[in-house]
Amino acid sequence: MNQSARTFTLIGLVVVLLLALHLLPGITVAGSELRAVNILSDILPEVYREKYAIDVVPRPEPPKPRQAVVADSTQQQPRHVEEYRPEGVTLIDDYSDGQPGGMDHFYKMLSQRNTAGRPVRIAYFGDSFIEGDIFTAHLRQRLQQKFGGCGVGWVDPGNKINGFRRTIVQKFRLFDEHEVVEKPFSYAFEGINQRYFIPQEGASVWTRGTDYCPLAATWQQSTLYLRTANGVSVAFNQNDEQWLPQHLAPSGHLQTIVSSCDTTRSIAYRFTNVSHGTYVYGMALEGRTGITLDNFSMRGSSGATLSSIPSDVLADFAHQRPYDLIVLHFGLNVVSDRSHAANYKAYTRQMRKVVAHLQQAWPEASILIVSVPDRCQRTAAGVRTMSGVESLSAYQQILASDCHIAFFNLFQAMGGRESMVKLVERGLANKDYTHLSHGGGKVVSQHLYRSLDAGYINYQRHHTP
Repeated sequence: MNQSARTFTLIGLVVVLLLALHLLPGITVAGSELRAVNILSDILPEVYREKYAIDVVPRPEPPKPRQAVVADSTQQQPRHVEEYRPEGVTLIDDYSDGQPGGMDHFYKMLSQRNTAGRPVRIAYFGDSFIEGDIFTAHLRQRLQQKFGGCGVGWVDPGNKINGFRRTIVQKFRLFDEHEVVEKPFSYAFEGINQRYFIPQEGASVWTRGTDYCPLAATWQQSTLYLRTANGVSVAFNQNDEQWLPQHLAPSGHLQTIVSSCDTTRSIAYRFTNVSHGTYVYGMALEGRTGITLDNFSMRGSSGATLSSIPSDVLADFAHQRPYDLIVLHFGLNVVSDRSHAANYKAYTRQMRKVVAHLQQAWPEASILIVSVPDRCQRTAAGVRTMSGVESLSAYQQILASDCHIAFFNLFQAMGGRESMVKLVERGLANKDYTHLSHGGGKVVSQHLYRSLDAGYINYQRHHTP
């Protein structure tokens, strides 16, 4: 058989296999329905389910209005304070009733930011919607404009995604990257970013801030996070100046290398005497005060794998890097127009474990669930919101209510159904009707910023005599 015949035979076998998979009935594994194979999806649009056909999920009742805290013990009744509700702003629903896990801790730390002795920190976990700092760069910029702070926060060493992250420029060599959504991967070695980087002898990474978001262009403190079972030598320089060597002794715990400079524009690390069992996690570039936002994006993740991070690893990070607000922003890899209640109930059960796992490490931190954004697809009726989006958003709100934490309905804040279509028409989102452009990140992130800002103003009103 000649080469051309072999090629056509192979193509024919693949087509037959895919058609056979397409004809298979729905398959459910552990309560989650696997996505169906549709090789004709580009030419045969999905059947559009009208609004009346969408699963109706009862959302939790809104949290009860909070009473003001009385500073004067002689007062018999708490004073009534009208809630600040700016027009056009979707407020955060806080289901904690003032207990740990709600937003009060974050707002309290913001009010004490000038005396805390460290920056107020946000850990922002998400999927490809926040990849490349597209969404979080502008949220961070707005927060730093109001509350102070500088720097881009967490940066992975040697992550290919950093190539289109506009807030930094990075060069690296001789790192082997491992992340939770790809094999091979060992959960025993993963860091808080669900990645680990194995340096080879002579590995190096150089990172510089850019003027894309001016407040993140420079920073005051650089911290490298790593662990080494058998020792490693690390030299670093700030602003391309003198190399300063440091040797780390063997340890079974998270280790750090901290360097300070009032105006740091770049930081570089070089690794020598690299022994087996050395894992580099990342660096944090931040101010000494104000606010820091760490972007922990993971393409293809539903968020459920966060529960796989070893408890001792989280405990080490909690000690070295205390967080005041933990954001869980997932859903793009969960939502499906074919999914139903059983799928989303199984997902929320997984995410309850994630919330409990994070609360064990950061018991005082505020935890905020950000709903799935609008996501659209081509249908026979045109480009429409996937029918599973509203259902998943409702189940995410139920998750927040059940866990007594906070919830932000980004789907609603964006404008609801087909809001992603409008963004695509304005050039603010890609034509996959799923992901934002950098300009779209600037526009959409303002919804969460305005909600956080309104929440902080309400906190101040309720806690000011």
